[in-house]
Amino acid sequence: MKKAIKISAKVLKVIGLLLLLKILVLAIAIPYGRSSEKDMPELGISYGKVIIKGVNILPMDIDTILYNKNIYLEANKIIAITPDSILNSGFEIINAQGKFIMPGLIDMHAHIFDRTDLPQYLSYGVTTVRNMMGFPMHLRWKQQLSENKLLGSQLITGSPTINSGDNAGPFHKIVDNASEAHEAVEEYLNEGYDFIKVYDDVDSLQMDAIQKAAIDKNAQITGHPPKMSLDGLLSSSMVSIEHTEELLKFLDKERSEESIRELAKQIKVSNKAVTLNLVAFNRINRISQEGSSYYESLQNDRLNPVTKFIGTKQLEIYTQAGTKYKQYAQDKYRAMENLCRILNEERVNILFGTDSGPNFIVAGASIIEEMELLREAGLTGYDVLRSATFNAAKTLNKPNLGKVQVGSTANLIVFNENPIENFNVFSSPNMLFTRSKYYSNNDLTEIRSIGENKQNTYATIGLFLEHLINK
Repeated sequence: MKKAIKISAKVLKVIGLLLLLKILVLAIAIPYGRSSEKDMPELGISYGKVIIKGVNILPMDIDTILYNKNIYLEANKIIAITPDSILNSGFEIINAQGKFIMPGLIDMHAHIFDRTDLPQYLSYGVTTVRNMMGFPMHLRWKQQLSENKLLGSQLITGSPTINSGDNAGPFHKIVDNASEAHEAVEEYLNEGYDFIKVYDDVDSLQMDAIQKAAIDKNAQITGHPPKMSLDGLLSSSMVSIEHTEELLKFLDKERSEESIRELAKQIKVSNKAVTLNLVAFNRINRISQEGSSYYESLQNDRLNPVTKFIGTKQLEIYTQAGTKYKQYAQDKYRAMENLCRILNEERVNILFGTDSGPNFIVAGASIIEEMELLREAGLTGYDVLRSATFNAAKTLNKPNLGKVQVGSTANLIVFNENPIENFNVFSSPNMLFTRSKYYSNNDLTEIRSIGENKQNTYATIGLFLEHLINK
C-alpha cells in the first residue's frame, strides 16, 4: 500500500510539473508573440507632387476607359485629371504611357492571422483589407500601419465574432442573452474595432441588442445571417451578408432560378450588399471531386504554419468524399455560381472577398483565383473588378476610395495590360501608389518576399492565446 502511495505521489508530482511547464510555456508565448511584431523596412518612394503621364484610366464608377490621360497626385489625393497634351509644371513626372490604371483593390472578407499577410496583400494591388474576425493584435497592427512601422494594406478590422449557443467556435465571443450582447458591442467599439461581426446562432433578441448598441456608436454590423427569418435579416441594420453559401438556406428545395431571382430582388430592395466568395467552397468541392491530387497541390502555398495546420483539419477529410457527398458538393457549388450571377444581374451591391486564412486560402494570391471563379460564374471582368473597388467603398461608406476621380484617395494600381481582360496582371503590378508613396515593380517584388516570410508557430500561438484570454 505504501509503495502504491509513493508511486501515485511521484505520478502526481510529474503531472504537476508538466502542468506547471505548460502554464509557463503559455505565459511566455503571449509576450513572445507580441515581441515578434517588429518594425518592417520602409520601401517605396515618398512623393510630394506627381504626374502619372499618358495612362489609360479605368475609373470603376463608370464602365469605360479614359485613354491617354495625365493624373495629378498631391497629399495622397487625385487633384486633377487632364488630357495627355496638357502638362502642368511643378510636378515630378512618372511615365505610364500606354499602361492601365485603376483603384487599389478592397478585399471585403479576409482573416488576417499573420502580420505578413498585409504586405503580401499589398504586393498584389490590394490596398485595403476588411478583416472579419478581430483579435487584440489587429488593433496594434492598425496603429503600426498609421505610424509607418508596418508595411501593407490599410486594415479595417471587425470585432471578435459574436455568437451564441453550443456550436460557437473557440475564437468566438459567446453571449447568452441580449444584455451580454449589448455589453460586448460597447466594449469592442470602445476598444477601437471598426465594425461588429455576428455569426449564425445569434438570436433575434440578441441581434436587437447588438443593433441598438452599434447604432448608438454609429458602427456597422456585418456577418453571417443570424438565427432569424429572411424578413428579419433584410430589415436588420446589417450592411452586408457574408458568403453566397449562407443564402442558400433561403431558397426552395430545388434551388431553382426562379427562387434565386426572387431572393435577389428582395435583397436589392433591402439595400443589403452580399460578399460573394466562391473560392472557399470551391476548394471543398474540388478536393471532393479530385481527391488527394488537388489537395496536395495546395500544400506548396506560402501559409502561416498554424493556419496551415487548421486548413489541414478543415480540408483533409474531403479527400475521402464518397459518391453522395461529391454530388452534394457539385450541386451546391453550381447553386452558388447561379446565385452570384443572378445577384449581379439584379444589380445587388455585390462585394469581393476571398475568405483568406482558412482553407489554405493565401493572402493576395487568392484574389486571382476568386476573380476567375466569378468570371466562370457569369460575371463580366468589369463587374468583378467593380465589386472589389467602387461597390466595396460604397458599402464601407468611404466615398474617396474605389474610384479614379478628382478628389479621390490616391490608392492606385498600374498594369502593362488591361486588367478587365486579364486578371493575371495582378500577380505582377507595374506600379502602385498608396499613402503618398510610389512603389515600383521591383519594390512590390521585395514586399511580396517580406509577406511570404511568415511568423513562426510559437509566435502565432501566443497571439491566438492573447485573444482567447481577452475575448
